Amino acid sequence: MRFYDMTPRMNRLIGVMRFLIVLPSLLLAVFPLSAHTPMHMRPDTCRSGGISGDLSVAASPSWVLPSNTFLRGTNPEGKRVSAAFSGRLEYAMRFAPGSEQARLYPHAWQGVGIGVTSFSKSGVLGSPVELYVLQGSRIASLSSRWSIGYEWNFGASFGWKRVPPTDDGERLPEGVGSSVNAYIGLAFMLEYQATTRLTLRLGPEIAHYSNGNTSLPNPGVNRLGMRLSATWRLHGNRVSDPVADWSGFKPGMSYDVTFWGAWRKWGYTPAVNSPYTGSGILEVPGDWAVGGITFNPLYRFNPVVAVGPALDLLYDDGANLSAHYEPMSPVDAPKFYRQPLRERVMGGLSLRVEISMPVFSVNVGIGHSVFAPRPKRSDVKWVYGDGEVLSVIDSDLHGFYQTFNLKTRLWRGLYLNTGYRLVDFSKSGNLMLGLGYTWR
Repeated sequence: MRFYDMTPRMNRLIGVMRFLIVLPSLLLAVFPLSAHTPMHMRPDTCRSGGISGDLSVAASPSWVLPSNTFLRGTNPEGKRVSAAFSGRLEYAMRFAPGSEQARLYPHAWQGVGIGVTSFSKSGVLGSPVELYVLQGSRIASLSSRWSIGYEWNFGASFGWKRVPPTDDGERLPEGVGSSVNAYIGLAFMLEYQATTRLTLRLGPEIAHYSNGNTSLPNPGVNRLGMRLSATWRLHGNRVSDPVADWSGFKPGMSYDVTFWGAWRKWGYTPAVNSPYTGSGILEVPGDWAVGGITFNPLYRFNPVVAVGPALDLLYDDGANLSAHYEPMSPVDAPKFYRQPLRERVMGGLSLRVEISMPVFSVNVGIGHSVFAPRPKRSDVKWVYGDGEVLSVIDSDLHGFYQTFNLKTRLWRGLYLNTGYRLVDFSKSGNLMLGLGYTWR
């Protein structure tokens, strides 16, 4: 089964977008919590005390980035996919004034949302439905009514139209390879406090959809647009002067251990060890297990920002298969020799930055492999037609990697980890699903 090998320039651009899509919100999240600008709004008297709830509706007209030929018109309908429109309904809660969470994070909101995105050519991609968690906060106050804020979304999207097989049974080199894809979104918005209950927001939004290599092809879909939303305060007090109080916080170390696992697809290049002359990469049949352990000491400067190194251990059952392809087997039913264990493991060091808010913590990292052996020359048993043995074969696990992890706090130090791993800012890696624990 063939899938498209993107050009390095466009592939790198999409990889950087995937990694950096949440980074601005991480860096800016610290500012709203240290803001000391009062709102001077009269209190909401609909209910005294308690957790407050917000209901929001939003609309987002978007431009679909033409990141691959499938979106540019090389698809079964022969039509370019250039635009999309999203509608969403969200419920978010804010902690009660006077609570510990409200004292540390006075402007934060978190909740759940549901949305639907219709593409300009729904017959090509479908109209997926998104289910997601969300979190946002204020970045800066401009006046008693005007401010700047952000919100990130992280979840899954359902109902994508998978790319159909061609007449010979193969899939097109690009397109959507699965009906379910991960969804990541980020919006920066200008906020206007119209009344004590009604807030209007408008600002740019970027969204990315990918299946984390759980199915192929996986070129990803990206859209860039404007979000317009209206938020109605359902109940709870609106504090007139929400100022963060970090007076009781003592900087210090914490230690995270995360265990994660997932499954993924792999591709192989028969030309590595045989006279195969086809173009592109072929899909290895079946799913391959991938998992790992991360130990991450973090120095917590304040209740929001923490930085520290991480030791990353990874096992990938499908890594480095190209070097062990049996060239006498047909490309549509390939056979491989079992890789040595050392070619399926990687040890790396990364630098992590973590932003903590109520319920959720977002952890991003950049690292490089320290132990990732390349297939040895003696392991290469097959040759090109001219009889020359390949001298160097790059390891699939060697090089830079990038991680994005969302930690959902469950109980005390226990958290649920949902993450994604990239390689060299340009290659889709794998999902990272698991559990972790924090010692302080």
